[in-house]
Amino acid sequence: MTSYLERVEEASVSRRSFVKAGAAATAALAAAGLAGCSNQVESSGDMADTGAMETVGSDGRDVITGEWVAAACWHNCGGRCVNKALVRDGIVVRQKTDDAQEDSVENPQQRSCSRGHSQRMQVFGADRLKYPMKRKNWSPENPNGQLRGKDEWERISWDEAFKYVGDELKKAYDTYGPRSVLALGGSRANRPLNALGGAVFVTDSASAGAYASNCEYLGMPFMDMGMSINDRYDIENSDYVVFHGMNPAWSGWGMPNYRFRQAKNRGAQFVVVGPDANMSCHNLDARWIPVRTGTDVALLLAVAYEMMKLDEEKGDIVDWEFLNTYTVGFDDEHMPEGAAGENLKGYLLGSYDGTPKTAEWASEICGTPVEDIRWYAEILGKNNAVSLYHGFAPARCTGAEDFPQMFMALGAMGGHYGKPGHCCGTSTEYMHGNGGPSLIMAGDAGLPVQETVTVDDALIAPLAWESVLNKKYLFTGYRWPIMITPAEERDLDIRVIFNEASGGIQTIPDIKKGIEALRSVDFVFTNAQFLKTQAKYSDIVLPCTTEWETPGGFTTGDREYIYVYEQITQPLYEAKTDQEIGKGIAQAMGLDPDELYPISEKQQFMNKLIGAVVTQPDGGTTPLLTITQEDLDEWECEGAPQEGAIGLNDFLKRGCYNVPRSKGDEYSFIAYKDFVEDPSANPLPSASGKFELHCQAKADDVNNIGLTTTFKPYPTYQVPAIGFGAEGSDQYPFLCCNPHYYRRAHSTMDNVTWLREAWTQPVFLNASDAKDKGIADGDTVRLYNQFGSVLRNATLLETMMPGMVGLPHGSWVDLDENEEHDRAGADNMLCGTVGYGLIISGYNNYNVDYEKYDGEPLTADCEVPQRIVEL
Repeated sequence: MTSYLERVEEASVSRRSFVKAGAAATAALAAAGLAGCSNQVESSGDMADTGAMETVGSDGRDVITGEWVAAACWHNCGGRCVNKALVRDGIVVRQKTDDAQEDSVENPQQRSCSRGHSQRMQVFGADRLKYPMKRKNWSPENPNGQLRGKDEWERISWDEAFKYVGDELKKAYDTYGPRSVLALGGSRANRPLNALGGAVFVTDSASAGAYASNCEYLGMPFMDMGMSINDRYDIENSDYVVFHGMNPAWSGWGMPNYRFRQAKNRGAQFVVVGPDANMSCHNLDARWIPVRTGTDVALLLAVAYEMMKLDEEKGDIVDWEFLNTYTVGFDDEHMPEGAAGENLKGYLLGSYDGTPKTAEWASEICGTPVEDIRWYAEILGKNNAVSLYHGFAPARCTGAEDFPQMFMALGAMGGHYGKPGHCCGTSTEYMHGNGGPSLIMAGDAGLPVQETVTVDDALIAPLAWESVLNKKYLFTGYRWPIMITPAEERDLDIRVIFNEASGGIQTIPDIKKGIEALRSVDFVFTNAQFLKTQAKYSDIVLPCTTEWETPGGFTTGDREYIYVYEQITQPLYEAKTDQEIGKGIAQAMGLDPDELYPISEKQQFMNKLIGAVVTQPDGGTTPLLTITQEDLDEWECEGAPQEGAIGLNDFLKRGCYNVPRSKGDEYSFIAYKDFVEDPSANPLPSASGKFELHCQAKADDVNNIGLTTTFKPYPTYQVPAIGFGAEGSDQYPFLCCNPHYYRRAHSTMDNVTWLREAWTQPVFLNASDAKDKGIADGDTVRLYNQFGSVLRNATLLETMMPGMVGLPHGSWVDLDENEEHDRAGADNMLCGTVGYGLIISGYNNYNVDYEKYDGEPLTADCEVPQRIVEL
């Protein structure tokens, strides 16, 4: 049976027709009337040669024969779903989602979204990088770094590519040592670097913001995830469900929205707190409490003050018994051992600064109406069952270090821990509204841990590019959340940058400075599937496979689900897997590839299958899969036969497995229940074993970095270096936040033509603000600050707070000819280098201004030519 590439090549078409045929063979048959933009590949006469034979069924609908295969949907989009591909002769002619079981409230189907169903337009896209490439004007003797991002490309062989990469790495390691290499991202391909002592990497608070640092100090689980909220069956016990800084309708497609809707139908009232009345707010008919982004701590402080005031006036608002039993540091009588002096209650009352944290005080800062603050305080009273959910967006702000502690304090003041209908914690991604331990886990791949890494240098993301350019950086610890005391300045001389399994140049703040840093070093190489930004500014690009071209793997889903996928097609063109690339680099550097990679990728997949376990009602685990000797022989893999819950082939055919659930079953989970029932026997991870509303370790963690010494052991309002009220913010009077967006998963899939047509990447503006500036819906707008300038078409909203701007996260940089404006609207062109506090990546509260653009209007994104490299 001929392969996909062979069938296309047999058509004997021209290079341009080859590009058309490649996408047509894999996508056009499945389009079924989906219209594309002018750059979308069209069906051609060559399609008859692909072997995708159509027949017509008795109902008149098209029927295409083939085999349904579980397909990877591997991107970090915020959800996890079942994705399946109908494959005929290596060609994907249809996709579908979960149909392995009947749909029910107890065990709902895990249905995929438009991103998952556009996956074939990514995997088989006309803009896939097909061969190793070298920048024309780069040579080891003369890098010409200033031409990165501007130069043309030439095709080279894999042998040449590996030699270039191996030689440049050897030169860096031999001459300057492992601290001269910066590795962005990381997967199997960076094992050769680790074998030589490692490399410098970038550590980032990323999505979690302040939650990446001090949760365990305060008594919460790491990043406050997984174990901090009740499971999905408990939502119906809540009177109120609060979404603070959350929009699961956009960022958590699929089952979360279904379960929240069920709770709504059963009578729960939803509350959305954030800078806009988002889609979740509309979907759930929620009450919107507006708050300027980055000022959430001020809002929460005022809510706490008003709770105390209401308790004094009416009683039964503050759960004093909970505060006195399960927390330390709220008042003078309940301070941590050895601590004395100031505390949260005194700060709320204004005892230390003369300013009570009233609703009127907070309203001036956060823009929230006074009546909304008081209503929020009232519903959080101890006699209401409240599920307090926070997203990470309020913590992804400069100056948000105290948000986790203050949000925890509100939950404690209302006693919203450890009982049905009450919870307080993170609800995010595929864990939206469904806390508790994972009931199914994949096994380990079996690659040995490398013990040779000696480099402990980690550049903190908001200062990373400045550190490369200045040749020195602030060392704060090996990795979030581990910090040292105090921080120290270290010299740094980066000579080589390796981009792998990362959108580093896109996702690290200050893209313009990042491009400058990339142009300043001796050598940049990248593993890539497309000419994404990090590839565009490289010297050598190594085409790597997608997950559809690997032996297979797992993705974790909702706590009771796990997903598996198989290989859909052989590696396309000359693409290699990350492990194959790593082996090639190792050999070019004189290392033994088989020593670094002693296990094949297929055996690694089998090891994960063999080691997968499922939790039983008694809490024990048993193997997930029945694997026979015949299975092992067929796979040509090592292992021992075993009995499990489901046969290997049946599991692969289904594409997923779930632990059946029912209301009140043994898998039900109430967060902190054991702690509340017996705090001595079940202490929290903090020093006191309780929730720490006064936590010296938190204050030391922030202040010892040395950028500020103003943070207290209890939460306070801080005027940030960037954001509302910041010094010099009058020059850029609007606050910009970066919502996750339908079109992509972070920066991934921004090149998919179907998605570019469906979701347009506007800039969201408050309608009244825009009208004052003479801007109408659809106008091209220039959005700018001291870090950069972007162009986008305006979408005017009455549901966006005045003074706020929303620029969706993750679009691929597209600088104009003079490199003055980014025409794609990449958010990190405006989110710049800022050092403050914990050095959080402040993606959601930077200052900007905007104006109607007087130049050539933007072309619609779906009309912009793809980054197809013709060689």
